[in-house]
Amino acid sequence: MLPEDKMPEAEVTLRLAISLIENEHVTDDIKVAIDGAQVKTKNTIHFPIIEFLNTQGWITADNKERWQGKYSNKKYPISIIVHSSSGEGDLVAALKSGRKLRVESKKGTLRRSKSSQEYPLIREAIGQLMTVEYAEESDILAVAVPKSEKFDALAEQWRIRPLIKRTGLYIITVGRDNSISGLSEVGI
Repeated sequence: MLPEDKMPEAEVTLRLAISLIENEHVTDDIKVAIDGAQVKTKNTIHFPIIEFLNTQGWITADNKERWQGKYSNKKYPISIIVHSSSGEGDLVAALKSGRKLRVESKKGTLRRSKSSQEYPLIREAIGQLMTVEYAEESDILAVAVPKSEKFDALAEQWRIRPLIKRTGLYIITVGRDNSISGLSEVGI
């Protein structure tokens, strides 16, 4: 179902949403924006979003043919709302602290490769985050990437860079086990 050596962008975003809900960091439904091309183009399915969420315990009462909709899990009072509108970020979540988490996610490899795709992917996500159409002064801005040896090392280095710190930007790594790191400063 999922490629062993890479994590698609939709998977990064959805695993982050699931982790935030499972660990009770949010107060309301999480909005997740996924570009349709990440899911399917013509007859090719790139990421089986409905099946993925179902295996994680999240199901929709909406039309089973459409991947956009509200996904619920019996264990939690909070849902994941999947849509395809752009401009707000890939994930928007109301945190228990009263602030809003706004995230741009990127895909990536899970194993070391000869090419350093990780650098341009994180840089692209930072650029996208800085140009979202909607953001509030109090929002926590973050980039989310797959947890891997290279992404972890890069995230660790870049989290302490002066301009990253000054802007308050967070770099989150997301594991296949729904673990997240990089938000400890905000209590997550």
